[in-house]
Order: sequence, then C-alpha cells, then structure tokens
Amino acid sequence: MYITKISIQNFRNIREAELEFDKDLNIFVGRNAQGKTNICEAISVCLGGSFRHAKFSQFIPANDAKAEVKIRLCFRDEITERDNIIDYTISKNNVSIFYNGIKMKDAAELYGVLKYVVFIPEHLSLIKGSPELRRDYLDDVALMQTHTHYKKLSRYNKGLKQRNNILLVNSGDIEKTRELIAPWNDVLTTEGINVTYGRLKYFRFLKKCASDFYSDLTGGAENLLMKYNSSAFKTNSINFENIEELYKIYYHELEKNLAAEMKLHYTLTGVHRDDVSFFINEMPAKEFASQGQIRSIALALKLSEAEIIRRKNRTNPVIILDDILSELDSVRREYIIHHIEKSQIFITCCNINELSSLTNGRAWNTENGKFTVYD
Repeated sequence: MYITKISIQNFRNIREAELEFDKDLNIFVGRNAQGKTNICEAISVCLGGSFRHAKFSQFIPANDAKAEVKIRLCFRDEITERDNIIDYTISKNNVSIFYNGIKMKDAAELYGVLKYVVFIPEHLSLIKGSPELRRDYLDDVALMQTHTHYKKLSRYNKGLKQRNNILLVNSGDIEKTRELIAPWNDVLTTEGINVTYGRLKYFRFLKKCASDFYSDLTGGAENLLMKYNSSAFKTNSINFENIEELYKIYYHELEKNLAAEMKLHYTLTGVHRDDVSFFINEMPAKEFASQGQIRSIALALKLSEAEIIRRKNRTNPVIILDDILSELDSVRREYIIHHIEKSQIFITCCNINELSSLTNGRAWNTENGKFTVYD
C-alpha cells in the first residue's frame, strides 16, 4: 500500500495544504518548527494515533481555538487496486472519523489498515537511555504482531504489583512473607517465561536483520551486535522446549533474593529487569558510539520492524523518518535516499544540501506550514 495524497486544514501550524505524494520517496525540507514533522504526524493521526502521543486538543492551532481541523488521507491498495479514504475531523471538541464513508468509533479502529513504521529523534534514547525504554520497545514490536503478548505482559505486571505490595508492607518475618508471595511467584514465573518468549521471538529476527541493515548503512565498515540480557536466566540462549526446567530456574531466582527484596521493598529479578545491549565492532555502543552511529542503530531497528511487517503481513509498510539525515555521513545518507526499497518513504530534513544526490522522488520546501515543490 502507499499514500497517494493528503489534504489538511488547521492542523497545528498548517492552515491549508494539499499534497500529492510520490509512490516511493517524499522529502520535506525546512528549518525547525516550520511544519515538516506536523505533516508526518497528520498521517499517523489518521492511521491510529499521533506518534507524538499528543491529545487531539493539541492539534488545533494555538491562536485559533475555534478552528475546525480537517484531514483527508488517501491511500491505494496495490493488490486490489482500491483507493481508500480516511476523513478525520475535530469540530467543537469532538472528533469524527470516517473510513471509506463508514463512521469509526475512534482512530484506534484504523490501526493496521495501512501499516507504517516511524522514526523520531526520541528513538535515539533506545540505545543510551534507560533499560525500561528498550524493554518497552521490544514489547511494542511483539504487540505489533500479536495481542497475545499484551495479555501475558499485563498479567505479569499485575502480579508484579501485588508481589511488590507485599514486600512493601512486610513485617520482617521472612517465612510469612515467603508464604504470602508464593502465589505471585507462580504468576511471575509463568508469565515471565511467556513474556521472555514473546520478546525473543522477534528479538532474534531484529538482531539478524538490524545487523544486516547496519552493515549496509556503513558500506560494510562496521558491525552491529545485539544481546538480550535476562535477569532470570542469565544467558542469551534460552531453550523453550523444556518449560519445566525454565520454570524451576525462574522460580529459584525469585526465591533466592527474598531477604534483599524485603529490605528494598521491590522485586529484583524478572522480565521487568531485563535489558538489551548494543555493540559496534565489539565495543559497547552505550559508552563509545558517536551520534551518527546511534542514529544508524535506531534506523536499522526501524527498517527491521518494517521487514517484520513485510514478511508476516505480506504488505509493504509506509516508512516515516523524521530528522534522520542529520549527523549522518554521506555514505549513510546515500543509502537512505537511494537504497531503502519496496516501501514508500517520508523523510524530513533541515538542509537541502543533504539531498544533493537525489535523482528520484519528490521534495517540498516547508516554511510556516506551507509546502512548495522543488523543481
């Protein structure tokens, strides 16, 4: 599938715009705060929700609280050759959404009708930020493919909350506390194994695919390695064929830390403590990677997400890359502009000189919410 055109009225700083898109490559060029990211966000709003996680009230122009927001997104299914239309309207603090003329309850109903992958600068923190960001990322990748992972993760988190509550109010009697948390140890062990399985199912693909993309991005000059660090199993190689053995290992890890946990009042072991490590040419990326290398890892992850969608759903997702070209050398920029195949791509950047090698696609100068096609 690919997006054919979009028309916008009163979305953030975009008062009025109508753009027809290239089937392959579309680039928005301009200084910061001119509307480049806003038009990409308008696309995501129609497909399930803002990638900025913004409330719909934030879409209305700041200087015109009574303005009516209208977005019409058109996209084509290449297999059926069908044209589809999404109409998104905000009027008098109410949102209405129509898909091919049929009213939707909310934007979430449209999640997946046209699959897309988005990179935003905040994703750079995946590599050097907190472990929680990397855990959430893996869970999001798994959730993108199956809602079963959400159920397992939800049950785990509820069990973790109950276990931590017991640790918080414990009387100092270790045997009494052990008795009280035993049922929750069972929940955390059972669902912890399930969550680990769900994460690793897609992590193994991400690991291989991201490594290949990263090598291509650097012209083969650098290698990327990813490792999943399990706090319960303490190994990168987990055999899920013997669930009974995994249960014993996980449960034992929960039990052995009880004395320390009673002092700290929280659970020390489990999937909520797992992490992912990145290495470039065997050096820890968190400590030694440059900004360009960090950006390249994040891009390789996003391209790998797109490949998961492509293989599992047999459709080519749209790829949105917000401010991806800055801090990249010419080899990496060249790859992004000319060698990302199969998908329709939207890129925002600040410098027209970054597009000196552009020979295909369509580019717009963006200024004060207005878009002018480059000749």
